Amino acid sequence: RLTEPVFKNTYVANSRPCVIKGAVAHWPATQKWRDKEYLKSLCGRRDEVHYWPHENYLTAKRNNPGVRQMPYADAVELLHSAKPDEIASIGCNPGTREMAVDLRAFSFFSGGAPGFNYSSIRLFMFRNAGTTWHYHSFDETLMCQVIGNKKVGLLPVGNPYHPFLRDIFYREDYYDDPSVFDVIADAKLPWFVADLDDGDALYIPPLWWHGVAVTSDRPGVTAPVVWRSPPHVIADGLRKMAAGNFEMIGDFIQDELGNLMATARQLGLEREFE
Repeated sequence: RLTEPVFKNTYVANSRPCVIKGAVAHWPATQKWRDKEYLKSLCGRRDEVHYWPHENYLTAKRNNPGVRQMPYADAVELLHSAKPDEIASIGCNPGTREMAVDLRAFSFFSGGAPGFNYSSIRLFMFRNAGTTWHYHSFDETLMCQVIGNKKVGLLPVGNPYHPFLRDIFYREDYYDDPSVFDVIADAKLPWFVADLDDGDALYIPPLWWHGVAVTSDRPGVTAPVVWRSPPHVIADGLRKMAAGNFEMIGDFIQDELGNLMATARQLGLEREFE
């Protein structure tokens, strides 16, 4: 059984991904949210969400077409009514207050300071919709598979082919021409591959490329849980960014950017942040 000291000192402190089987199997949501009508009652019609008839892309030219905004409950109805071979997703959002009653704490992690990029927990609903390759500049993530099955590939930014892969991933040309990867077909890259089932969680460190494929055609729910990285991990990221090894990506609001700048000053790295 994974303990908090092992999780923090072996994995988080070393930015080492891992799969925690059954990490959220005790969450009521893993069973109760299979009921469409119950889920709709939690989502309600107060909040509006984005509904996409395709995968989650990085580029606007792929991600914007077909997007619709509608009440949360209507989006859930549309997602669950989709045919088994249709692709659809409801964009990541914090969920509603009513949904929080079906979530629980972790047995191996008691929590951390708020992250820089995203809210502490978001909900992503999908049907056959994977996610394009991307990485988080800062912050730690537990990708909690509430319902559904996924395969996730991970690759550290600090690999020798990063500039080449960055260009491919950012353009997303590989969706039309998979042969763009032929150049590195024989490269011995440090891939990490995770197969997630209902109730599992994947720890994704910052500065790890990750791409997600769905391996079941039923409606699913993923809950990314985010918290701030340890100081030495933040410092390492700032130094790598200053050296030009990667660029900052993600949704930084002004307050979060200010917090990151303050952290850089505390670590004596304000010049690297500028």
